[in-house]
Amino acid sequence: MMTMRLKKTEDMNFYEILNVPPSASQQDIEHAYSVGKYAFEEGSLAHYGLVDKEERESTLSRIEEAFKTLSKPRKRRRYDVRILKIKSEADEDAYFRTTTERMVIEEVEPGTGARFRDRIRRIFRRS
Repeated sequence: MMTMRLKKTEDMNFYEILNVPPSASQQDIEHAYSVGKYAFEEGSLAHYGLVDKEERESTLSRIEEAFKTLSKPRKRRRYDVRILKIKSEADEDAYFRTTTERMVIEEVEPGTGARFRDRIRRIFRRS
């Protein structure tokens, strides 16, 4: 059975909060803002017990913050650069290859491979 975990609003970036792609137009952002604001304003379904009051207010303030940033081109560019920097730092920690570029294997001194292989064997013998 597959379980699905939802991100907390605090962990979402502004594009995820407004449910738009980073390539969204200004009109898309305005539309997403009005939909999000309507969904979490006083008297909406979220107000009637689907989410508690604090979570609803928190989400509404994040929607406002996202709109204020993404609706202004200059602020949006700065935000995008910051998001890309955070993403690239996260990619550095990846344990798998994240690019499709050709990998170049450098030449090593003769005999280095045998020493490395011997060290690996010793490590696994201990286990």
